[in-house]
Amino acid sequence: MSFFKSFILPTSLLAGTIVGAGIFSLPYVFKMSGVGLGIIFLILFTFIYCVIHLMYADLIIKNGDKHRFAGLAKIYFGNFGYWTSILMTIIEMFFVLTIYLILSFSFLSLVFPSVPQIFQVIIFWWVGSVIIFSGIKKISLFEFLSIVGIIGAVALIVFWGGLAFFNKPLELVSSSPIFWLMPFGAILFSLNGRPAVPSVISYFKDNAIDPIKSKKSIIWGTIIPAIIYLAFIFGVLGISKSITPDSVSGIVASISSQFSISVLAILGILALVSSYFSIGLDVFKSLEFDLKFSKFFSMFLAILAPIFIYFLDIGGFIKLVEIAGGFFIGFEGIFIVAMWSKMRSGELSVGHLRRTLILNFSPILKNALYFVFGLSILYVVVSTLFNF
Repeated sequence: MSFFKSFILPTSLLAGTIVGAGIFSLPYVFKMSGVGLGIIFLILFTFIYCVIHLMYADLIIKNGDKHRFAGLAKIYFGNFGYWTSILMTIIEMFFVLTIYLILSFSFLSLVFPSVPQIFQVIIFWWVGSVIIFSGIKKISLFEFLSIVGIIGAVALIVFWGGLAFFNKPLELVSSSPIFWLMPFGAILFSLNGRPAVPSVISYFKDNAIDPIKSKKSIIWGTIIPAIIYLAFIFGVLGISKSITPDSVSGIVASISSQFSISVLAILGILALVSSYFSIGLDVFKSLEFDLKFSKFFSMFLAILAPIFIYFLDIGGFIKLVEIAGGFFIGFEGIFIVAMWSKMRSGELSVGHLRRTLILNFSPILKNALYFVFGLSILYVVVSTLFNF
């Protein structure tokens, strides 16, 4: 099989899912916490998510790709784990899809300024919902095209503002300690590709490739988004006169070229739509396989729940990103580490180690993962209670 099909397509399937709405929150939270501190956190969490994605892939390979997160939690932690994971993942992903709907207007309005906001959001929701069910192979090809477009658009933004970044008086570390952990939620949200991992494993199986060979695609599918994010952050901080929570209005206010604005619109639409596909597909499959809902009812909920939450108007972009990333995805990370550890210890107890993507993992590093995810959850709780 060609290098394109055996590596580039599955890598872009994961990378294309990861690069989504979270990218637009990063320049703002990096500015608030301090750019130097933000970069350190981005590097740290990129390593962490390479490990988390490989752990989750090991769980999928061992238990089969008919199980999603909730089904795996039931296997390893019984009904408690099952219902807790339902709360963490399905509800979380409904909120994530809602974040994409909230942000879609920022970019569609650059292309269709005369169309009312509600119609733009409904158009985005309708297109995303239809393509969710187009199938893994079609989605993987679209992810490849999307990631190519995103890289090209980010390259232009870096060209316009990247060098100016180094001439701006930005803090390396914020003078306000309350902002030091602010990037946690946004980076966790931005790097989380867990919903696409089963699709990557399925892609290898469908193409008669040993899933163990997915390791390289999973690692690079996690690293590539981090590189894109860093370039995007430099470009936005360099080009924008003021850094806004969604990055968009700050950039638009700083450039006059309609061509430049159109490129930004393409970047946003590609990033949002590509992730909406894979996450919506994972929600649909979770409802069908893990909750045992009928295919029709699973499809019904996967389509309608995000637009219903959107109309409830329960929070802004940054706050929803913080809650989805720092709280829900923080708990998700803890569960994945715990499930992988239990799977591994069970294999050790019977003296029969299966082929896995992660062969050895230090208990010290495992406890460090628990600490980082726990700290993220704590920060979200404290920042929400004290409104900072």
